[in-house]
Amino acid sequence: MRATGLRVQLKKGRDGPPTLACVRPDGTRTWARLHGFFPIHDLTHYAVESVLGFDAAFFGLIARGASIAAFTEPGAPARLPVQARWAEQIVGLLDLERGMSRLLGADEFTAALGQALERHGLPPFRPLTDAELGRVRTLRGELQARWRGLTPGATLEISFPAPA
Repeated sequence: MRATGLRVQLKKGRDGPPTLACVRPDGTRTWARLHGFFPIHDLTHYAVESVLGFDAAFFGLIARGASIAAFTEPGAPARLPVQARWAEQIVGLLDLERGMSRLLGADEFTAALGQALERHGLPPFRPLTDAELGRVRTLRGELQARWRGLTPGATLEISFPAPA
């Protein structure tokens, strides 16, 4: 993955919802108010896309000029590149896993991912390794802890992609 120089700013709302702002190297930005579920979901995207080297998923597409709002428009998922759709399914499984009492091993995760991709008419993704899943979970856990430790009104700022 090439460096994008995208600055990701996740602000914990003081008197309102959290916000996500992304500032591109040229100074242009896109931002949105988030519902309570989305800060950790977006941090999971950050971890998945950084660890797996995705540059045509959520943050990579924003770095190239997409707006956050474009991802919520009617029919948006069908217009996204396959890498972005893979990322959404991987993140969705990781979000689901957070609510479970155990972590999935690589074989089980890859099988569940394959089923999800098939249900959505997407081509298969390569098998994930325990090491990759471990790196994703570790990075997400570190970011989640930083997010939860913020006081209202404070901002978590990170550069995409995460340093290797």
